[in-house]
Parts: sequence; C-alpha cells; structure tokens
Amino acid sequence: MGRRHTDAETLVRRGTDGQLYMAAQDVTALLRELAQAFGLQAGTDGAARPEDRPAPLRLDGATLRAVADVLDAQADAMDVQLIAMSGPSAVGRGGPVP
Repeated sequence: MGRRHTDAETLVRRGTDGQLYMAAQDVTALLRELAQAFGLQAGTDGAARPEDRPAPLRLDGATLRAVADVLDAQADAMDVQLIAMSGPSAVGRGGPVP
C-alpha cells in the first residue's frame, strides 16, 4: 500500500468564513484507509477490535466489504473530479504536479 497516513499529518484549518477545511488529498487518503480497515475487518468477519473498546455492533463480512467498496469508489470519484478541476496543465508525465 505504501506510506501510512497519520492523523498528525492531516491539517484541518479554519477558513475566514469560520468553516473547517481539509486538503483534498487528505480526504481521499482518509477514505482509502477507512476502506482498507473495513476490508481487513471483513477478513476477520468482524472479530478484531481494540481491547479497550466495548463490543461493537457486529456486521457480516459481506456488509463490511460493501462499505469498503463504497469508500474506495468515493475516493476514486473525488480523485477524478479533482484532476478534472485542476486542468490539463496541472497534470505532468508523473501525475499531478504538487
């Protein structure tokens, strides 16, 4: 998968309008990591959970995989929209220019 994204790297800023904003790449990274977590949970059929957490509502593997698929699809759709918004000049041979 590559480098793991951490909460400390997610910059949430307050705009002049008072709203909270997050970089688009952080949103898509978060969606993909949540999808991966749901996919891993589906592999254990919902059995894994942190020790300090109460017993969660148990979801079957098919439901967890469906949630993971939806999150991945949302991240993909956001990436496509963001690339389209940035225009052809922002996309180089190696991908979007930082």
